[in-house]
Amino acid sequence: MIHFVNDRETGLQVGYLATDWSSPVSFDVYRNAMSEWEIQAIVRDNQPVGAVYRKDDELHVSILPEWRRKWITKGVLRELFNRPKVVTRVASGHDYMYDILGRLGFRQTADNWMVKES
Repeated sequence: MIHFVNDRETGLQVGYLATDWSSPVSFDVYRNAMSEWEIQAIVRDNQPVGAVYRKDDELHVSILPEWRRKWITKGVLRELFNRPKVVTRVASGHDYMYDILGRLGFRQTADNWMVKES
């Protein structure tokens, strides 16, 4: 069972490890960059598998490589996107997410953001 846990420190740590960095940064630089973001740990069976980042309408998810394509369910998606508007971007190398987000009602903008509005 997946849970979103309000544990910022665990979310930061697992999110840092789960991020596919195009230009690696130190944990301190990452922590400072995330200072204004709401961060939750994604936990499955008491094990952190990723992190959710939210700021205003923007939402991003980082999942540890060994859990990618294994952690998500429709119920988890409904909980993630249960807001009037959600915007996100698909990281390079994760192009399969465009189809998934499209099926969930997201549309791609001209500047490659994915937007879902209720």
